[in-house]
Amino acid sequence: MKKLMVLAMTGSLLLTGNAVAVLAEETVSEETTDEAVSEEAPTEAEAKNADDASTEAESDETEENSAQGDAVSDDEISPYRACEHTNSYKLAEDSHEATDTEGGLRHYVCSECGAEYSYQTDPLVYETNPKTGEPADQSGSSNPLLPSWEYVPDGEPHVFWSRDDEEWRVYLYGSHDKEGKSMCSAEQVLWSAPVYDLSDWRYEGVILDISEGNTYGGNMLFAPDAEYDVTTDTYYMVSSQVFENSVLRSSTSPAGPWDPDQALLTIPIKNSYDPSLYIENGTIYMAVSNMTSGYADNEEISKMVEEDNYTTGMRHVASIYKLDGNADDGYEIAETTWCPTDERGFLPIFEGPSLTGYVDELGAYVLLYVSYEVGADGAFYNSAISYVWTDDLMNGTWHYGSNGIDNDVVGYDTSVLVSGDHGNVISDTSGRYVKNQETGEMEFTDFATYISGNNHGGMAKVNGKWYFFGHRQTNASNASRQAIVGQIGVGPAEDGSPVITPMELTSCGAADSMDAFSTWNANTTTYLLEAVDHPAPSTEGDNVHSDCLVNGPYVVADRDQDAVHTTCVTNLKDGNIVGYKYLDFGDAGTDTLKMLVSKTADCADGSVDLYLDAPSEDQGGTLAGTLELTADAVENAQNKEDGSNETSWSWLKADCQQEISGVHAVYFVFHGEEGKMICSFDQFGFERN
Repeated sequence: MKKLMVLAMTGSLLLTGNAVAVLAEETVSEETTDEAVSEEAPTEAEAKNADDASTEAESDETEENSAQGDAVSDDEISPYRACEHTNSYKLAEDSHEATDTEGGLRHYVCSECGAEYSYQTDPLVYETNPKTGEPADQSGSSNPLLPSWEYVPDGEPHVFWSRDDEEWRVYLYGSHDKEGKSMCSAEQVLWSAPVYDLSDWRYEGVILDISEGNTYGGNMLFAPDAEYDVTTDTYYMVSSQVFENSVLRSSTSPAGPWDPDQALLTIPIKNSYDPSLYIENGTIYMAVSNMTSGYADNEEISKMVEEDNYTTGMRHVASIYKLDGNADDGYEIAETTWCPTDERGFLPIFEGPSLTGYVDELGAYVLLYVSYEVGADGAFYNSAISYVWTDDLMNGTWHYGSNGIDNDVVGYDTSVLVSGDHGNVISDTSGRYVKNQETGEMEFTDFATYISGNNHGGMAKVNGKWYFFGHRQTNASNASRQAIVGQIGVGPAEDGSPVITPMELTSCGAADSMDAFSTWNANTTTYLLEAVDHPAPSTEGDNVHSDCLVNGPYVVADRDQDAVHTTCVTNLKDGNIVGYKYLDFGDAGTDTLKMLVSKTADCADGSVDLYLDAPSEDQGGTLAGTLELTADAVENAQNKEDGSNETSWSWLKADCQQEISGVHAVYFVFHGEEGKMICSFDQFGFERN
């Protein structure tokens, strides 16, 4: 929970409502306003040491006063304003944030005229889904996280209270691979979901568009981030307008829209690549990745980089800006830190800093960043997220975080693990971090199981659990990236130091498993190999396995919302593997596998083996069945479906060879004439006999 000033309040008028603001025309005296509104935010140290009991401030006394004053009609004033002034509201001292178990109170007083409004929020954790009455869970929140036709990479998740929905929601801000021809576009879109159901995503629309007028020189929008300033009831978003500026904008709603012509702060892109926001006690902090040209004129940093012989990756370094100003007059950079580490006076990164801010479970501030890795096979991987932490945001030393995992892999050179030879991975979208199903512990394998490429994202606590939101590659390129999510562990080690355990790249996403007896799209795969002994390729040109992009299987990218069966897995050949983690089969029973496939005239006959737990017996897998993929089987299938682009799809079935129960990873291993495509694969599921 972010720090929020909480002091005792006496004597001022307060109107409250249950998740709905009640507005007052009546103003308070200048003396009362001064008493009710804190003019100075506490320091970082004071915020961290604030008495926890104060955050549980009761609002009984203020509720007794709620009958005073007259409400302002919606026609006169915005629903969450009590006067005509904007960006003038300050948080009153009786306000307090919500916790996992208790709701919060937000009480505002206009610093211009003293008008007030307030509202209450729910607890941050929902035990039940208010829409269904069932216990809250994340079942159905499979990867990719958003609809199969949507491509939102670089996701930065934030939990904000939605006044319209009267609930806590996750808002996912990101880039938009709109066309699939290159990374990003000139517009940014927003999606949100209730925290208790990450399968229920809603399109909030285009929130920023710079396609008209080339505003501030940018021709594309990269990697946005947003934050909410509770002390002024204002939302902020910063976007990289490549290749010119990073621009800070404000709005009264998490969904914007943000005015393309507004600029509360502009910074040349060379100085602020992939900016990220964090707000504490009304102060805005911005983390950025600096290209070499961005710090070339800084003699101190340039000298340190040269002396340290920092030549890894793109030679970017991180910095954090402390901003000064307001939403009316704009902002300027008041202070800068280069995030000095235990070994260096700067923090070397690849790109993509994400300033999570203060994390209660760790008792520290956390900064994520994209790291640079070279595996034991000599392959370059740009799919990892690492983190550093500090106890003083602007003046402290940053320490490389632990992920609690032994990276002791034969031939693996930890000296080239990440940029600057340090750091620990908490997210890896190449699938090299896996969960041991016997022990439940995460392990590092140094064997990529999904097409990798650049990664970028952030972490957020959603309904009581921590998740990482990032993206994966599709279409064997970096131009069609889709949002993914996975649970991470956040907590202290035995010695009290921070530990963030990695997420496992799975099909089930935020859920623990998927219902085996539902029908799933083939594009939920996060395990895609050309062969059992060949690591998945990377879209990075200098990866030694990138040649597999030409020959291996891939997920087709299609942006047509009305298209049918166009986001399949295709180019499937002999030895290819398509895997899904994890399916729940429940109690023991005999099952039938069903797969929806399509074959063109030049496809070879073949078959597909169903393996449980691993894609081969040598790796501990169990062969559970075989499905024939011949032209005759497709032609004679009883159930067929028409797809877009004049394709024909057939449902093929095969009985499993044994009873299946419990939760398993499922792998489809294809066999056919070497070098020839066997089929495309669009959906699958199981039927209980």
